[in-house]
Amino acid sequence: MKASRISTINFFEDLTSPYAKRRFFWGFAILIFVFLLIFFSVNGFAISSVINAISSLAIEIVAGASIILFFYSLYIFLIGSNIKDADIRVLRPQDINEEVKSLSSDTSTYLLWTRSGSFFRAYTLPTLDELARDKKRNIRIQLLLPNPEEERLVSSYSGILQSLGENQEGNSLLSHVIATCLSCAIASANNRYLDVQIHLSHFLPSFRLDLSDNGVILTHDDKAKSALYFKQGSEFFEMFRSTMLNECNISRKVQWSEGMFHGLDFTKESCNLDTMNAFGIAFSDFATIQSTVETLVTEKPHRYK
Repeated sequence: MKASRISTINFFEDLTSPYAKRRFFWGFAILIFVFLLIFFSVNGFAISSVINAISSLAIEIVAGASIILFFYSLYIFLIGSNIKDADIRVLRPQDINEEVKSLSSDTSTYLLWTRSGSFFRAYTLPTLDELARDKKRNIRIQLLLPNPEEERLVSSYSGILQSLGENQEGNSLLSHVIATCLSCAIASANNRYLDVQIHLSHFLPSFRLDLSDNGVILTHDDKAKSALYFKQGSEFFEMFRSTMLNECNISRKVQWSEGMFHGLDFTKESCNLDTMNAFGIAFSDFATIQSTVETLVTEKPHRYK
């Protein structure tokens, strides 16, 4: 087994992260704008020593900020970062959203091992759906979710939400799993290029595993914690892929009739008794579950804003 190259966050690599780029350019752009505004404002009044001092200071700050942005742009363009060559790299919390999104670009496979699938419903599934339609590409999606019919998993999931300070109502795990199944069934039934498989595991993960042709991202429960990226081709990529596929093989596969979902969209009307019962998942108190599922399917809330 070869030794993988591991890259941790350091000063120079952090300068080229998407989060740093956005904050750096926006911060200095706003600074330049504010002091240019000050300069042109004070020069509209009578000239005095105070006004001259403010104008000089404003111009110095604008000039300094412009120089910093110029050399930072050169650094990004000419030098950049070496983290793309690493088999493993650390993703800072602010970059997780964008990095996970990049996994669903130009791929033919997508594997997800998660608890609720909220970010998958909000972004990944629509992106893969659009990619398959636009490029007429066959895309295979495999999801591994915890079985919401097992009380110990439901109890553990509630405990995780409480520890994270997130709101929960009733059986939150059940609502999320049904919402994910429903969203996948609608997308698959109305796009002949999508092949979606869902399995219900006896295991409740404390992580989220996203895997595509672009690599693997392993994410913690807490959105304030960093994540790990594993490059395709590394031994870790195949390890995670094999682990998830093996778990799928010993887990219950969700079956549904695609004909039931033809012509449906991600609307409240699609969340009815027949469609929610189409996956062989038992539940009671339909009215409460339906209300929650409608929100999850239509509004698509998730933690990575």
